[in-house]
Amino acid sequence: MIRAFEKRAEQKISGFQSPAADYLEGRLDIAGRLVVDPHSTFYFQMKGEAMSSVSIHDGDILIIDRSLSPKNGTTVIAFIDGNFSCRIYQVINSIPQLKNDTGTIYQTEMDTLQIWGVVTSVCRNVLPKSLKTGKCRHVCAL
Repeated sequence: MIRAFEKRAEQKISGFQSPAADYLEGRLDIAGRLVVDPHSTFYFQMKGEAMSSVSIHDGDILIIDRSLSPKNGTTVIAFIDGNFSCRIYQVINSIPQLKNDTGTIYQTEMDTLQIWGVVTSVCRNVLPKSLKTGKCRHVCAL
């Protein structure tokens, strides 16, 4: 669970306040930008290239919100035959489908699956291999 709180730059004032005080900004809160509902947010790591057509690649971190309902065209995590799978939820001619680069599952086959959550963001490591060492090994960028 992620707990967010605001941190602001502090400035001790003696005498007159600085004219630049109006421009002080707090730190960038990544959790506040990426997480809508902390109690319903989960993280998965993508395995395989089945979603590379929508720029989700092997090793990417997926941020999933279970409180959202899927809409046509959203990327979802589905629980299919005992496994989690990343798919695109589509409704074509009023028939729900789950697609990825390897195939499509139609409504008639959906008795063995459930939509587990909606993917809200993707975090990707863009460091070259020479820098992926030590504490930088698992760094990801948005």
